[in-house]
Order: sequence, then structure tokens, then C-alpha cells
Amino acid sequence: MKMILVVGILFTTFQIANADNHGNLIKQIEGEWIMYRGDQFEIKKISNGKVESTFYDWKGNSQIKRSANLKLSSDSAGKSEILIKKGEKWQYLAEGKEPDDSSWTGVSFDAEKAGWKTGEAGFGYGDDDDKTVLAEMQNKYTKVFIRKEFEIPEGAELKSLGLLINYDDAFVLHANGRRLLNSNSFIVDEKTGAITVNDHEANNAEYFSLNDYAGAFKTGKNVIAIEGHNRNLESTDFTLDPQLLMGGSGSFVETNRKENHESSQTEFFHKNRSWNGKIDDLRIWGRALSDDEVTALWNRSKGISKITKEMSKSLIGHWPFDDNLKDASGQGRDGKGYNSPGFTDGKIGKALDLNGENQYVTLGGKSVDYTPASGSLTTSLWFSVNKFDKRFQTLIAIGDAGWSDWRIARQQLSNNISYVGGAFVRNNTKINDGKMHHLVAITEKGKQVKLYIDNVLVFNGGNNGIRDLQADEDGWLPAVGANLQGQINLSTPLEGEFIPMQDSLRVTAKPSQKAWVNNSHRGLFRKVDLPDEALLIAARKGDIEKVRKLLKAGVDPNTTSPNSYSALAYAGVGGHLDIVKLLLKNKADVNQSSRFQKTPLNVTAGSSQIEAAKILIANGAKLTSRNFNGGFATHEAAFWGQPKMLEFLLKDNVFDPNLRTKNGQTALHYALWKMQKGQDERNEPFLECIKVLLKHGTNPEIRGNNITAIQFAMNKGLNEIVILLQAQ
Repeated sequence: MKMILVVGILFTTFQIANADNHGNLIKQIEGEWIMYRGDQFEIKKISNGKVESTFYDWKGNSQIKRSANLKLSSDSAGKSEILIKKGEKWQYLAEGKEPDDSSWTGVSFDAEKAGWKTGEAGFGYGDDDDKTVLAEMQNKYTKVFIRKEFEIPEGAELKSLGLLINYDDAFVLHANGRRLLNSNSFIVDEKTGAITVNDHEANNAEYFSLNDYAGAFKTGKNVIAIEGHNRNLESTDFTLDPQLLMGGSGSFVETNRKENHESSQTEFFHKNRSWNGKIDDLRIWGRALSDDEVTALWNRSKGISKITKEMSKSLIGHWPFDDNLKDASGQGRDGKGYNSPGFTDGKIGKALDLNGENQYVTLGGKSVDYTPASGSLTTSLWFSVNKFDKRFQTLIAIGDAGWSDWRIARQQLSNNISYVGGAFVRNNTKINDGKMHHLVAITEKGKQVKLYIDNVLVFNGGNNGIRDLQADEDGWLPAVGANLQGQINLSTPLEGEFIPMQDSLRVTAKPSQKAWVNNSHRGLFRKVDLPDEALLIAARKGDIEKVRKLLKAGVDPNTTSPNSYSALAYAGVGGHLDIVKLLLKNKADVNQSSRFQKTPLNVTAGSSQIEAAKILIANGAKLTSRNFNGGFATHEAAFWGQPKMLEFLLKDNVFDPNLRTKNGQTALHYALWKMQKGQDERNEPFLECIKVLLKHGTNPEIRGNNITAIQFAMNKGLNEIVILLQAQ
């Protein structure tokens, strides 16, 4: 079922500080834009002070919709120019060699005399997308140095310079003998000078404004120099791929941000990780309760409605949830319900009854009330589970500041509860049985963190240190039955820049410590009405008249967009058979390699479109075609949970059920990849793929990535699958 998003009319208009410049920028950015990333693509629409983005899976099904008010907040400087283009030649020093001093970053340095080589950007290994391949780098050295001389024309606005760079794992930027900046993944200890390089994947080029470093540049001859750093010698890949832009950018701020996600597979905080079940008799103290006090609350699984005067000391609040949300402690911290949470019979009187969709309660008072000066905290409650269907489903949580906030939640997709409050602790008591269970979570400042389930204790003695609880940085109150981190993220305005270029729009997001806030907001978009983009879209939608018109106009049937599949692949996966035949008639390459080095057959194999696969095979699709990691069509069918397609490939086309990827994995490994313990509904199509593979003689003892399919299933806790495989 496709998601439907209802968005209210937004009346905010562009705030124009400079009518000419902003008017020019508006004309350049308004319209519809498309970008492909991974196995999804995004269409962004900008108009009338509003930005809307819709994310689709590779088959064209809507997954996520975003909307926001849009404000341009700075002047733009004409159209963007590329001073150093993608793939230009740079001088470089590798093979474990390093410059003698910093002179290599200046204009007067003679790189040729110093023995430097020349190569095209990007530099790297391991991703099959590098122009200058450093095949010997792994296990031998971690640094690469590159430099390039370039010209800045007279009258150029130096403050409009920007570095566009795709990198893995870190870099340091120099210009004209001056060190300018480094990536956040490159960390220098101020006291010792020790360098730490953290992991950073080269997923998309990122934009770094050089506005603050305009004084380092001049009109005429300049040099830009970059140190590329890999995390360690053993790293499986490295990338250093820079460009230099000038002008045409305009800063923006997005506010009133909203998101609608179709499923938990597209959002880590799906439905606020809302609880589906009961929560009863919640009490919070500003101190650490003793073992005896916890035992008294447990009361041999009966609970107690009243506590002693001694136990009431430092009580922050008590919410019995007896048909209301009032604080019975006298502190006046009454709760507020959202989406009409109900009540039902609980352990002690009534209890909250939450639907796991959108119901939750926020506690009253101030955020600082729940991070007491003592630094210690105890939370006690009774609960039951109706259904576990989201990772980290939450009983109670505050804020999103990591270890200094606290939360009690399901541990990932397990049947257990974990607590984070200065340190992490997990209780392995199984609680997904519909019964009422008692929970006590304790943070004792600087000493230990404890979690009791039904008076069974696990604890973290602070071997790695107990972090102090702090007032939530966003000022949010505790939510009972939800984790509002997604809402907190969206409440923060998103800042970035638009960089219009010919037929494309670079969108960047301001760097943030909360990487999840902006990582998916940056990228290079292209106009949807460009002929090649229009062909891909029409093929995916099944618009044969549009496809016919574009082909007649001379559009190449084998055209692709950065990171896209081919039109033939999109038509195949959509089951648009007439378009498949039309493209083939117009000499579309049936074995064309595109995104992830997939051919149209490999793409189609990840769907249920068997008839399309038959047409491709009948027209010469090679059964031996492999994707970037060496996977075959059978791997694709297993990975995407398509048992009927898998049966067709194995039976009708005599695919070997034990075909292996580059690291030795079979389709059986791929079927197991997405399966998760306790997720029977989600696992069903992959289970059917496993049965098909076993029927056709796959060997579960084959090692792939140093592990057999049986061991892989064991590691994932898929006990029924283990039995099935061992019986083979």
C-alpha cells in the first residue's frame, strides 16, 4: 500500500534581502529536481517558499515524504563556475612517501622535480570507481598528498569559493602555503598533537564553504593542496575526489519541517518507537533506591499501591494512571496525553493502554526536574507487551543527547529491555509474553547503572565510567510510551546552501554533530525535464507514449543518470513489457552495466517480474553477468525476497544454486542477510527463498565472508532456520 501525505498549505514566501540576486537565484532553483542515491531516488520540488521531497525505492514506490518552509538568507553571486572540474589531473605523492616540509602546499613548489606523479581525480582503491587506482595502498600506507595549480580570474568574488569533495576517510585542506581546514573525521589532540582518523564513507561529494578563508586566495595563479588520510592500514577502501567551485551559491534555512514514513524500514525512529501495551504505576526518584526498596516495590510480583514515608524521599513524581494522567506525589507534574491514550485494567488499579501507533504521554514540570542535582535517578513501573514491531520500542525516554539523557526501551528487535542512563545495561529476561512485568532502572552517580526486571538484577559497574545525567539540551520532557527523537530532530531548522550549475543543483547541509539530521539532505540534483532524465522516469512509470516520443527525438536508449539504472532496467523491474520490447527494438543494450554494475536482468531479478526477465533472456541477457561485488541474478532475487523469481532462475535457466560472490557468499547468505529474529512477517519471503534454494541443492556449509550459512543463521538467533539448514 502506498503512503499518502497530507500537507497543509504553507504561506511563507522567500525573504528577499537583495531583490536582484535572490530573484536570480529563485529562477535557478525553482522547479523539480531528481537525484539517485543507493537503491532509492529523490524528487525535490522547490516553489513558493516551500520545498517538498519524495523518496522512492528503486522500483518507484513512494517511501518517504518531506516538506518544509524555505527561506533564502543570504545574497547569491551569479551563476556557479567550476574552477577545478571532476576528473582533472592533479600532481600526487603516494606509495608511503611524504613531503619533506610544508613547501608542497605553496605556488613555488616544483612537484615534477620532487618526483611527484600526475593522475586524474579521484584517487583511491576498493570501490571500483577511482580514476587513479592506488592498488598497493591497502596494508602499506594511509596517506596520499595531492596538489593542483589553477587560475582565479580578475574580479572574482573570493568569498564565494567552495570545496566539493568525496572522501574516505579524512582530509586536510591547504591553499597557497596555508592550512585552511580539515574534515570532522580528522581529529588532533590539542595537548599531544596525536592524530585520530575516524571512519567516513565516500557516499556523496560534500560541500565546504571557503568563505572564511577568502584571504588565502588571490586573483591569478593559486595552488590547492590536500592531504588524504585513511583510517588504518587494513581499511578496505580509500577515496579522495575534489572539485573547486566559485559563485552562485545561496544560503537557505528550512523550518516547519515534517516527515511521513511508510514503514520502519525507512525510519530508524518509526512512529516514535511507540509502545504497544500497558504501562502502570510509574514512579521516578532523584536518588538510587536500595536493593531492599526495589524488592519492596516488586512485592513478590504483587506490587504495592502505597510506599513508606522513607521511600517517598526524593520522589520526583508518581503517575498511577488510574483513569487519568495526574501526578499523585503532590508535585503537580501532571502528564499530557497525545492522540487519546486509553486506560485498562493494570497491575495496581488501572493502567495506560497504548496502541503502538501514535499514543503517548509527556510528563509535567520542566526538563531539568528529571535530571536531579544528585546525579542519581530511579525509575519504577509495571508494563506489558501486546506487540513488538519496531526496534527500540520505548517505555519512557527523555531527549536525544545520547548517554547524558536516559531511556528505557526494547533492545533493538529482541525480546529484552535495556536502559541507558549514563551507561548501558541490558536485562535478558524475556518479557514479550503479554504478562505484566515489573521494572526498576537506576543510575547511581559515578558508581553503577542497574536494571531489574521482576526483581532480577543486571548491572554495569562503570568499568568504562558512568557519564553524568544532564538537563536535556533541547528542553524536552520525558515521554511515556515513545521516543521523540525524530520530532526533536525535525524541530531543529536545517541550514545549507543551494549551488546552481548548468542543468543541475548542488544542495549542501550545514555540518552537524548530529549526522542523521542532514546526511540525507545533501547531493547533486538534475532537472527532471532533461531528455535523459525524462526517459528514465517515463520507463519507470510505464509511460510508453513518452518513451516513444523521446526515442524518436533521438534520446539514447542506453542513457543513465549518475547512480541510476538504465531505462531498460527500470522498465523491466516495473513489468512494463511493451516498453522493454520498444527499448530493445531501439537498440537498448540488454547487457548494459549501470548502478552497482548491474545489468537489466540483475535489476529485474530483484522483483517479481518474471515475464520481463524472460524477454531480457530471450534477447541475449547474459546469465553470467555479475554486479559490483560479484553477485549473480540469483543473489539479487534472494536479497530482495523474490522466491518465485528465484525458482524461475534456478529451474528454467539452470543457474547453479551455489554461485558465489567475490567473498564467497551464496544466494543463501543473501537470503539470510535481511532476516531478523522475532520478525516472522518480515522474514517470510526470505524463508521461502531459502526453501527454494535448498530444494535446488544449495550447500549451507559453503563459507562466504569466512562464515557458513548455518553459522550466519546462528549468529542472528534464527534457530528455526538453523534447524532447517542442518536438516539439509
